[in-house]
Amino acid sequence: MNLRRWAAAASVLMMAGAGTAVAAPASAAPTASCYGSSCEGKDPDTYCSDDAKSPVAGVWLGQAFVELRYSPSCRAAWARISRASYDTRDQFTPYATVRRNSDGREYSCSVPVGGTSCYTRMVNDVNVTSFAKGMWDSGARTYEGHTSSY
Repeated sequence: MNLRRWAAAASVLMMAGAGTAVAAPASAAPTASCYGSSCEGKDPDTYCSDDAKSPVAGVWLGQAFVELRYSPSCRAAWARISRASYDTRDQFTPYATVRRNSDGREYSCSVPVGGTSCYTRMVNDVNVTSFAKGMWDSGARTYEGHTSSY
């Protein structure tokens, strides 16, 4: 084999190897660092957001969107509100709440001043259902609503 063909073959093999190395992590399954009841009250961004299904249910409140998020690997759910900007001079602070149907356990978050979104802590969702609810004030009207259960 002459030097030019050998160099071309080597570069193809290097590119193929590099492609495989880059593709492997993308196909790896997410790892949950909590499961079910051990996720109760924990921060989803720290523990379970890698495989979050978003939204499994959602509702528009004017311009704001409230969604119920769910992690299959953690078997936990949480709520998030987004697009919820507000003026502290004449509007109520927007919030989202996740509520577990079986016992009424819930966690809430409020959109920080100058922010547009927040998400709640998680509820254990093994063999039960939960829903998200929230409120957004447009200044002219206050919107409240909830998602379907999942």
